Amino acid sequence: MNKNSWIQPIKIVFVFAVLFCAAKSWGEEGVATPPKKKILGPSHLMVGPGLFDVDRTHPVFMGQIEYRWEVNCHHVRPLAAFFMTTDKNFFVCGGVGYDIFLGKRFVFTPSFAPGLYYHGNGKRLGFPLNFRSALEAAFVFGNGGRFGAQFNHISNAHILYKNPGANSLFIFYAIPFPQKKKS
Repeated sequence: MNKNSWIQPIKIVFVFAVLFCAAKSWGEEGVATPPKKKILGPSHLMVGPGLFDVDRTHPVFMGQIEYRWEVNCHHVRPLAAFFMTTDKNFFVCGGVGYDIFLGKRFVFTPSFAPGLYYHGNGKRLGFPLNFRSALEAAFVFGNGGRFGAQFNHISNAHILYKNPGANSLFIFYAIPFPQKKKS
């Protein structure tokens, strides 16, 4: 059994969960129905430092920035992310995350995002198209901001024979952007 064989079923389950949420958000006549109650709050801009290829002998420093939009389908949040390492590797991606609240102040968020990877002077991942699977845990402040850590895995999902993958650890602060109330 391949060491990354457990990742593929998780990706499939996550895609089905997203499709389920999308299907539930449509009304009987095919018109999107607004959520009854806003649970999760504002959009966020997540910024912070991290380590790329953290489980290897020579991890490199990275900076990551990620934007998450307000929830519009249960707990699913669209996202766009970018990171760059000191070896000039970079990855840009877009996908979805699913917030799971444990009380009012702690949130656990798995996410999935396909994207493009450029190896620069660093690790080669075998193919430009790669997929990021991430898990994060964060403390939620009273203003809606979050402080937490994200662990992610990036790989090409065996599109090519060579699929080394890379794991990263990212510490972040999520700056809240509350939606302006319409008059």
